[in-house]
Amino acid sequence: MVLLVCFGSGIGVFTCFSTLLEQILCVKGYSNDFAGLCGAVAIVFGVLGAFLLGLYVDKTKKFKEVTKINMCLTSLGCSVFAVVSQLSEQKVIIGAVRAWFGFFGYSVYPIAMELGVECSYPVGEATSSGLIFVSRQIQAALYLLLLQALAKPMADSPLSVCATGADANLSWTVPVLVLAGLCTLGTCCFVGFFHTDYRRLRAEATASPNTVTEQSTGDTWANSTDA
Repeated sequence: MVLLVCFGSGIGVFTCFSTLLEQILCVKGYSNDFAGLCGAVAIVFGVLGAFLLGLYVDKTKKFKEVTKINMCLTSLGCSVFAVVSQLSEQKVIIGAVRAWFGFFGYSVYPIAMELGVECSYPVGEATSSGLIFVSRQIQAALYLLLLQALAKPMADSPLSVCATGADANLSWTVPVLVLAGLCTLGTCCFVGFFHTDYRRLRAEATASPNTVTEQSTGDTWANSTDA
């Protein structure tokens, strides 16, 4: 349940950042092309991080430790982005923060899904993964509604390159800080309260000797029958 709520909240935060990125940046004079580039950078570094973390976890089986460390580093990146996104002419820093966010945030997704399978065994993999996905969708929808309600029109925004309309020239200072706070809160709860055994690995380790013994017994009986 801790993993379901806390990690679902973290993925919901990622979804909100990806959905609202253009609206957050355009107020400070950043173009939609730059916002799209930031999204692409996060995905590329996320793929790279997932590859490296996958190799490490396959060798060490430290699902819990890797997930906790990555969520802490992701919360740090989220907090830094909440600050620098409110500054103008900081493309390099924003791009670097998005790369950091992608490397540690997106890359932990497959590790956390595997951790969900480990801690919920013998529940099926599709069930545990599906529940985390549903939790993420529900929390992301609630966060989006909350953030849009907190965004207030700006009286003057000389740097804005946002398209005209009802959503143009909104102040996203409070929403991004709230989003960073939600990410940090979820991480603190996960680090403090999530403790589990690797049930599937333990079951496989326990079952392996019995399986070998049964196979050996079966081969011996078959050989004696043939004789």
